[in-house]
Amino acid sequence: MKKIYASLTLCTVLTCLSGCAYAPHNNLSAERVSAHTSSKHEASVEEITNKLPGHVYLKGIAFQDTQKPYYLAINYAAINNQHTFEKSWTSVKTKRILLHNATILLSAVQNADSVHFTINTTVPQTITITRKELTDFYGIDLRNYNDVKQVWKEKFEGQQEKIEEFYDAHPITEMQ
Repeated sequence: MKKIYASLTLCTVLTCLSGCAYAPHNNLSAERVSAHTSSKHEASVEEITNKLPGHVYLKGIAFQDTQKPYYLAINYAAINNQHTFEKSWTSVKTKRILLHNATILLSAVQNADSVHFTINTTVPQTITITRKELTDFYGIDLRNYNDVKQVWKEKFEGQQEKIEEFYDAHPITEMQ
């Protein structure tokens, strides 16, 4: 009987937590996210990522938590049509999407130190965006900010020149 109550309690808690998964102030712990392959928390990070720009090309999500620094690895690739995929990842769109997604992910996953993005275009591109880089860029620690989407709107929506400033210091690398 105790096992049933424990299981029901755990399921209820996980269901409640995953129901609010997109709200950046939930501050999901990376340890909880990666604790079990079938956990609701891992699904929550997947749910967050599936709501972010570029999600239709999401090929995989991984969390490296075996040694510090911990990071999320996000992989984008063509689903059906490589030509359509290539057109979706223009320089301007790519920069905006990756900066926005890193902002949301690093505000939600407390123990992640960075997000590593790979975009499998004809010439694959990669970039790692660290929590420190974003803290320096925004002037705030995203872990302590309740409305990251509002920060994004206030500072960067429609302001491509500010986004370009970030990438001047942190360029996207083309892999050979």
